Amino acid sequence: MAKFSVTFERYFPHDDGEDICEADESGFVIEDVSLREAVWLGLEYREASWAGACEADCWPLRGVRWLTFACWNDCTRENIERGISESRSLHFPDTLTESSRRRICRLFGLKA
Repeated sequence: MAKFSVTFERYFPHDDGEDICEADESGFVIEDVSLREAVWLGLEYREASWAGACEADCWPLRGVRWLTFACWNDCTRENIERGISESRSLHFPDTLTESSRRRICRLFGLKA
C-alpha cells in the first residue's frame, strides 16, 4: 500500500513591514497512511472534490511530489479572530507511478 503524508505550515500575524520567510510552526499532521486516510484525517475533507484550491510543486504536472492547499484554514475562527494562516500539503510516496500521480492531481482538480 502506498504511504501518503500530510504536513502543515502555520503563519502567525506579525508587525507590518516584518519580512516573513519561514513558517512559525510546521510539522506532520499524519504520516504513512492511505490516500483516503490522508484526505479524511490529514486534510479533513470528506471527499477530494470538496477540497479547496491547490497547487502542485511543479508545472507542468510531471513528477509531482506534493500538492499544497494554501489558506487551508480560511474562514475559520482561528483565521478570522487571531489572524493565523495555515496551509497543508499532501505528499506522495516515492513509489507512486507517474500515471497515478497525474490521476491524483486530476482528482483534486488540477489539469495538465
